[in-house]
Amino acid sequence: MWRAIRQEVIPHLGPLQAWIVDETGWVKQGKHSVGVARQYCGAVGKRANCQVSVEVTVSDGEIAAPIAGCLYLPESWTRDPSRCSAVGVPPEVSFATKPELALSLIREALADGVEPAPVLGDAVYGDNAEFRSQLRQLKMEFFLQVDPGKHKGWAQPVETRLKKTRRHVSPEAPKARTLEELAATMGPGKWKNCRWVAADGKARYTRLAWMEVYLGHNLRKAGGDLEKLWLVIDWPQGQEKAYHYYLAHLHRPPQRAPCLKMSRSRWQIEQYYQRSKDDLGLDHFEGRSWRGFHHHLVLSSVASELLICAENEVGPISAWGIAHEGVDQLEVGTWIFELGSIEFIEQMFNRSIGPRIGHRMNADRQDSPLGVDG
Repeated sequence: MWRAIRQEVIPHLGPLQAWIVDETGWVKQGKHSVGVARQYCGAVGKRANCQVSVEVTVSDGEIAAPIAGCLYLPESWTRDPSRCSAVGVPPEVSFATKPELALSLIREALADGVEPAPVLGDAVYGDNAEFRSQLRQLKMEFFLQVDPGKHKGWAQPVETRLKKTRRHVSPEAPKARTLEELAATMGPGKWKNCRWVAADGKARYTRLAWMEVYLGHNLRKAGGDLEKLWLVIDWPQGQEKAYHYYLAHLHRPPQRAPCLKMSRSRWQIEQYYQRSKDDLGLDHFEGRSWRGFHHHLVLSSVASELLICAENEVGPISAWGIAHEGVDQLEVGTWIFELGSIEFIEQMFNRSIGPRIGHRMNADRQDSPLGVDG
């Protein structure tokens, strides 16, 4: 069904501004449900017994629509074949990190013809050099949050020398510095003031700055060379710390408005997760099997896309508030009855997707850059 969503529904979303990768988790009791383990769970903000899925959504700048997802299977599971077999995990499934899973999903989406756009993600993905490298090979742009203390490099290319199979930085080269240290070298003239109108109608302000950096992580492997990237910093005036640091690979030099939108748009997948859990039961799967989990995941995604279309037709809908919103319950019931039909979802997207959907969905978000001033 994911393929049907990508090929039949997503083309009606319009020009895509971003792909967003992220993971979400939900607390799960016991130890027999597929993938359950003690691991970090974003829903509670700490380690807990939970299941975690990795998902990819696409955005037109206003709404996020899911296009792929899968369960993250911890090593405690993949090292135990009998445990995996008991819940129907296919024998060919082996351990994969979250960035590896995300890359697999991105490749599937590209193969199905989804329009490329810059990939956004948090530091789980941005700090992973192989993830960045593979996106380059796929000719995908990216704008990824990073931990600025974990990466070292230079503001200019430095000389490297080949020794056997690896390149090494010349002894005469200056010492590598962290991204924080490199950012501190940018003078006041590098910072660009930004103003945008948020969904609540109020103005928001920040500053952006960027510079080219050359990271040395790839020198650790045979044939590796310096990694050339844009370091982008979003740092509101007067704040003690930056909002975020990003490493970006772009087909053209950074510009203020696109960078601001990419910096402030990753929350859209969080909004999708919250809506799917609150209204559509994404975190209410009661089964234990591999197949059942993935059926639940994709059907929750289809329900989310149907809800987007339905709201554009009749106004805001919640799982518990249909009767209070003046919605024709018979009409909504007919749409729900048709939920299994991709053709129906495609027709709904084709007729109803428009700019006003995102404005309504963003109404409770304070930093959403719906309109960007210079």
